[in-house]
Amino acid sequence: MAKAVENTVLLVEDDPKSRDTTRLLLEEEGFEVITAEDGAKAIRRLSDGASVVITDLKMPRVDGMELLHAAREHTPHTPVIMITGHGSEEAAVAALKSGAFHYLSKPIDPEVLLSLVRQAAEKHSMATELAALNRQLKGQSQFHNMIGRCQAMRKVFEQIRMVADTRSTVLIQGETGTGKELVARAIHANSSRRDQPFVAVNCAALPETLIESELFGHAKGAFTGAASKRTGKFAAAEGGTLLIDEIGDMQIDLQSKLLRAIETRQVTPIGSNEEIETDVRIIASTNQSLQELMNRGKFRKDLFYRLNVVRILLPPLRERREDIPLLVRTFIDEIASESNREVHDISSEALAHLQGYEWPGNVRQLRNVLESVIVMSTREMIDVVDLPEPVRVASSSPTLQMLISTGMSLAEIEKEVIRQTLERTGGDRKAAGKILNISSRTVQRRIKEYHLPF
Repeated sequence: MAKAVENTVLLVEDDPKSRDTTRLLLEEEGFEVITAEDGAKAIRRLSDGASVVITDLKMPRVDGMELLHAAREHTPHTPVIMITGHGSEEAAVAALKSGAFHYLSKPIDPEVLLSLVRQAAEKHSMATELAALNRQLKGQSQFHNMIGRCQAMRKVFEQIRMVADTRSTVLIQGETGTGKELVARAIHANSSRRDQPFVAVNCAALPETLIESELFGHAKGAFTGAASKRTGKFAAAEGGTLLIDEIGDMQIDLQSKLLRAIETRQVTPIGSNEEIETDVRIIASTNQSLQELMNRGKFRKDLFYRLNVVRILLPPLRERREDIPLLVRTFIDEIASESNREVHDISSEALAHLQGYEWPGNVRQLRNVLESVIVMSTREMIDVVDLPEPVRVASSSPTLQMLISTGMSLAEIEKEVIRQTLERTGGDRKAAGKILNISSRTVQRRIKEYHLPF
């Protein structure tokens, strides 16, 4: 994407006289003007980084609509002002629906044009500043595809940094959908083993009879159906990292073999007498309480202590609600791009419902819900009516207690309280001030300070 130059206008007009007249008008107002005589040349000049595009609708070769679509694709923050001839109102309306900032009919009123260009330039400036701020926030809140700025997630990120470049085994505990494999991949990516394989095996997804073969491999003819030799995950991960996912589902007799493999750094394929040396970093994960499994005799204590050298606890989404807006906006961008949809935003009411829901499936469920909404959407903004019924019903009256989580700053809490109160009063600052026992002028100052949409 091109870097936009403030107060630079790309003027596209095939009539030389009109082009020169408009160029002089804009330059007298302090705008730098880039000109193009047709849409094809204008598309190539989008990379010059104009902050506003003014284009005639009817042009030879490539018309204004094609240029509009190109600008929306390559420079989405650049407003496009469409110039139309008499009787082209329907086409102008179509351009607005396609994302044009505004349109003017010929003959053009110079003052109206200048006013529109100023507004468009200001909109562009605000949009680019907001995009830069979002990139900065994301950079501060993202760690190898994991997103979070709450205290619990910052602790997880710090643990990953500290443990990554060691040989220590790591035990990751967290509910389903919290991102345990992402943590394991982040540990691997930050280690000296990053150029070697990362291999994962899910104990819950395999029949008990196949887990041993999956881990250690087997010789040809080792059991019925073993028609050829098989390399196990330990061998496949040689020099790298092996994630044993949902280790709480592993049968206790196999746990002793796993413990021996970790301690001796050797594995013996089923049906073979050959011991194979291994150099593998072990990470285990589970959504169960291994302590409870040990109490029930379902998990070996010695294996637990061997795995639990470093333990990373992933919080469920309901305990990190302040991260939901950041997650939602990141997922919207990702999913809209992947699905070729024009969804770019979410209403504050819909976001409040998402923050008020319990999310038993955690981050994975949140992303799946947003994907379903975006794929089926015909609008640019997600609203409450677009959310699935369980989310709307369960969070129809989200409380302050629900939306305020441990780790939020006082400023974040104040912002959330004021936002919800304004929503309750329909944006009435005086009524909100009475509820909060502050003046309406103070409410107005907080709206401006926290950039609230009221």
